[in-house]
Amino acid sequence: MADSSTAMVSDILDLVVPTTIKVSPDGAHVIYSTRLKWNHRKGEHTLASIWIAKTDVPQSAHRLTDGTYNDRNPQWAPDSQSVAFVSDRGGQGKACAIYVLKLDDQVPKVVTPSDMRQITKFAFSPDGCCIAFVALPEKSAEQKTTDVNVWGQNWEFARLWLLNLETGTVEALSGEDAHVVDFVWTDCDTEIALMTHRTPHIESKYLHGTTISILQVEDRKTRKICNIPGGAFDPVWLNSTLYFLSNNILGQESSGWGVYCVGEKEPCQKVAHGEVDCATGLARAGNDIVVHVEHGPEDWLRLLRSDRTLLRQRKRIVAFDVSCGGDGEMRLAVTQGDVNRPTEVFCVNPTTGAAVPLSDHGAAFSNRMFGHCAFVKCQTLDDKELLDGVYLIPAQYTDVDGKPTKPLPTLVIAHGGPYTRLTDAFDFFDPFYLVIQPLLAEGYGILVPNYRGSSGRGERFASYARGDVGLYDEPDIVAMVQNAVMLGYADKSRLMIAGWSQGGHLSFLSAVRNGIHGFGWRFRGAIAGAGITDWDSMALMSDVGYMQAQTAGGAPWNMDKTDVKARRGSALWEFKEAAREGRIPPMLILHGEKDERVPVAQAWGFRRAMDEAGLPFEFVTYPREGHYFREEKHVVDLLMRILRFVREYLS
Repeated sequence: MADSSTAMVSDILDLVVPTTIKVSPDGAHVIYSTRLKWNHRKGEHTLASIWIAKTDVPQSAHRLTDGTYNDRNPQWAPDSQSVAFVSDRGGQGKACAIYVLKLDDQVPKVVTPSDMRQITKFAFSPDGCCIAFVALPEKSAEQKTTDVNVWGQNWEFARLWLLNLETGTVEALSGEDAHVVDFVWTDCDTEIALMTHRTPHIESKYLHGTTISILQVEDRKTRKICNIPGGAFDPVWLNSTLYFLSNNILGQESSGWGVYCVGEKEPCQKVAHGEVDCATGLARAGNDIVVHVEHGPEDWLRLLRSDRTLLRQRKRIVAFDVSCGGDGEMRLAVTQGDVNRPTEVFCVNPTTGAAVPLSDHGAAFSNRMFGHCAFVKCQTLDDKELLDGVYLIPAQYTDVDGKPTKPLPTLVIAHGGPYTRLTDAFDFFDPFYLVIQPLLAEGYGILVPNYRGSSGRGERFASYARGDVGLYDEPDIVAMVQNAVMLGYADKSRLMIAGWSQGGHLSFLSAVRNGIHGFGWRFRGAIAGAGITDWDSMALMSDVGYMQAQTAGGAPWNMDKTDVKARRGSALWEFKEAAREGRIPPMLILHGEKDERVPVAQAWGFRRAMDEAGLPFEFVTYPREGHYFREEKHVVDLLMRILRFVREYLS
């Protein structure tokens, strides 16, 4: 079984996942880029391809580029006759440029300087004559030679640039007094709506918010519209109004996401979602806007102005796009999968819901049935909320009613975030989603709770993660596990907790609180990846310390000396008592040594505690890796260690 799981992990790591899907303006084709499942790289450089498919022809997807470079983020020209994409063809792994490829040609043409850095977004003007794009300028002589970092000096501000496709000239549209993070053309070719931060530092949006302005292309002048506390993203322009997504309570990260709009004569206001569900994406559809909505375990695509649901299902929509075509008929494209089927591209009829599969990237898994996704619900221990989640049942132990034939050894996966949620899917940006299929094949059940603080349930549900870390989320894990035991799904004598990032934090916390709930079961092991053990130090060391302070309940410099609220969610502060009472199970601790989001010192602290207490653990750090790993050899090592640990303590 171990050998077959190793082969399956290899097949999974070879899978390519469709991303950045775009429907042509005439509705005839779909283009998309692909990446390896966990966005890792097999060699020295990241490789990606551009694919094209006909919207009405099943399995018609084929490559436009051969995958020898990092070709990504494809966009259609307004005439539907050519596509543009970003690639590192001019300096593999070092620089990037925008390339244009005509559909009747085979050779892409570079249209921007090949040494541009970090082209994060680009878009054709409505008339197709220009391309606006966001990129970093060439480094100054001082930036190239300096060997010291002075706060606020030599920062690299992303700027908005304009490429004239007829003349080939590239000009800067924005200055160096603001950092451009997003933009969208208005309905004309002379103005662009800009979203900027005051500085390039990742925390600028938490301190200064996001400024929305209108830029006149001809004279480079800007008109400030408003400033949004916190972040804003997915801008869409429709009828003199800018629509975008932001926090349901502006400036509060743990408050859900809603749809906002603002105009030059209209104040910023929230127009949809965020109370009982969460908006996660926008796309223009003619004279309307399609909103991707997480509604509990369901994913919806809804028309904003028409108040009409186009698609509703209990599967994760990874990406989507829409076009009304020359005939006015809506073409809707999505990428999605489920526990048994890797993510593929589909063209969906918005009237009937019928889906035409356009790609077959997961052909190697087409004859495999790994398990059944059961949607489970239960009340929280304090009876304040209804929780939802999924229990994945191995195919060999699923009865005709979709239930387990016996209580199963169960791995409980706590998702990261905390602001995200999991439903039926094959792909999720979490390393534990790389071992789900091998574990199902070996007969293990998988429980994935959507604890309080998760998305999909609106502001109130998300707000439990604001200043109350450890108070609700860990007890919600307990409630969902107890429910799985009571349903006869999980074997209470064979349980294990695992998670990455915020899920790693919950694994640490579950380890020190192991069994104190009084239900008569304990976790036999815990796997903590990139996990948090002390929230005070997260406010000091994380690259997003201000956000971490919101979660913990405050930053040390803003709290009274006697205020120890942040400790109630910090596993290290509960370690002494837990070790004395023998609660802590064997642990596998995994961390990237260059992690800026959750610095590796968080793992070092818990390793020291385990070492001093003489408790069993395996502690593994990975050089050069950040919060998510890139080198395939490290990803393989990580997955093999997870599988071995599960087998050792759950078999």
